[in-house]
Amino acid sequence: MDLAYLYTSFDGRINRQPYWIAAIVLAVVLIIVVFILSLIIGISFGMGYGFRLLIFILQLAVLYPSAALMVKRFHDRDKPGYYAAILLGLIVLNGLTDVLGITGNPLNANALDYILGIATLVVSIWFLIELGFLRGTQGPNQYGPDPLGNP
Repeated sequence: MDLAYLYTSFDGRINRQPYWIAAIVLAVVLIIVVFILSLIIGISFGMGYGFRLLIFILQLAVLYPSAALMVKRFHDRDKPGYYAAILLGLIVLNGLTDVLGITGNPLNANALDYILGIATLVVSIWFLIELGFLRGTQGPNQYGPDPLGNP
């Protein structure tokens, strides 16, 4: 499995197995980095400003590899890759509003928190089903040959 291709290229198709492996690796790396950075710079795992800023910066750091994975899975489903921008845009918008203090925190949520949270949840469920569970197009499609090798 070519991790450089998975995390950097927007071309081609990938099936569910490499998608799940790459997504889990990315999530584990992100969790480890958050933990290590919070120990190094002394940010508690509360919802303070420093922690929210750290999370937002890390979200931006994994935006590109996440988009590359999602685009290739959408291509495997014979759908345009720009669909990935729907979820990634919601996540960035949610993080940005948190950092700017527009939204509340988990102990003091406001209406915008709920709206963004519900929208992100609905789109996340759609993506989970679409990218994580449904089989790709059998045979070649406009984005390339079938990654499973079916004629």
